[in-house]
Amino acid sequence: MEETSSRTIKKTSVPGPASTPFLTGQTDDDKEDGAMDMLDAEAPSGDEYASQQSPESDVEPDEAVGLEAEDGDDNGAGEDAAAHDGHDVLPGSTTESGDDGVQALRRSMRKPEPNVTWWERNPKAYIAEGLKGGASSGSDLTKAPANAKEARARSDWPRWKAAEKEEYLARKKLGTWSKIRSSNKRNANKTRYVYDTKHDSEGNMTRHKARLVAQGFNQVPGRDFDETWAPVPSSATTRALFAVAAAKDWEVDHVDVKTAFLNAKMDKEMYIKLPVGADPAEEDDVRRPNLALYGTKQAGRLWGIKLNKELSAIGAVRSKVDPCLYTWSHPMHGIFYILVHVDDLIVAGKGLAGVQMVNVLVSSSFDVRDMDEVKDFIGKKVMRDQAAKVLTLSNPGHVSSLLGAFQMDKSAPNKTIMVSGAKI
Repeated sequence: MEETSSRTIKKTSVPGPASTPFLTGQTDDDKEDGAMDMLDAEAPSGDEYASQQSPESDVEPDEAVGLEAEDGDDNGAGEDAAAHDGHDVLPGSTTESGDDGVQALRRSMRKPEPNVTWWERNPKAYIAEGLKGGASSGSDLTKAPANAKEARARSDWPRWKAAEKEEYLARKKLGTWSKIRSSNKRNANKTRYVYDTKHDSEGNMTRHKARLVAQGFNQVPGRDFDETWAPVPSSATTRALFAVAAAKDWEVDHVDVKTAFLNAKMDKEMYIKLPVGADPAEEDDVRRPNLALYGTKQAGRLWGIKLNKELSAIGAVRSKVDPCLYTWSHPMHGIFYILVHVDDLIVAGKGLAGVQMVNVLVSSSFDVRDMDEVKDFIGKKVMRDQAAKVLTLSNPGHVSSLLGAFQMDKSAPNKTIMVSGAKI
């Protein structure tokens, strides 16, 4: 076996902190294999540290650091110490020497660049990105965001921001609240925006809507509200009215009351705080609601009382069986029925002229949107065949949401509603 002659291994120390491991190197006169060539290519050569410490030196590593700091000049030693410590000397930064002679780095005096996003620099390009940006980020722009944080992270945030501003200005113009001093007042309830998208009859998105609502779960019973109720008819009343209208070939129209709850006045003294960003100039101010704000516990009941008062004023009579069903009589047009579901009204009667007259009377008291013949009511799809005197109610949206919740939206349909081959 051949013997490889080697010299005594010498250690070269690198100046640095005590906790920093020292680099060691080996030299081999023969270098018969390629191992040392690889080390020479990857690691610094021994000549690089020759001016700092001789390979034959017996000085301890800690003593070598002190000697080098004394021998070198200020600038050179400071930069070498920073380099050996694993730090780069930044442009514009300076070094200063301490009592022990080791150069210490000082922070740069340059101010950082303002953190301005590209969509703030060019909002038009941000809006134009649209669905493309949403698809790349993984967000579904066809669905409304769940909260303000999600809305701000989406590519269509400028549209939601415009909807928030529109809602705030509308509430302010309507006099929904009054500013008061926050001293000597109990804790105010927080508010937030609820987002939604509006679509036309073809399913195309028409606009983005944001509604300012109060966090009613913080209200205290007996202090902030007494009773909770909203005008919601029973399903039997709804089906009975549609069945009679189909059998007698009545006209059935749909009327939607805009911002229905805000037509009623608040009955209790309570205080709210607007969400962050709604009004930066008056962000910390406390407001007292003058109208029944959405999200409060008593808003639905106050709206029901207001609606009942106005319908009674035009001659409508409330049913004793279902308080959400009204009858209105006209000497020429006959009897008409008004079914109320919160802010949606169904007007059914024999003639179209009488139905339109009821719509005009309701619009004289509230700001309404005439939806013409009913197509959709409380989430149910209404399909009518007047020739056959058949009216069909279906709920495809609810069925689709249930299938999606149980991850069965892509399952194959089955003709039977039970397991095939089951024994009864």
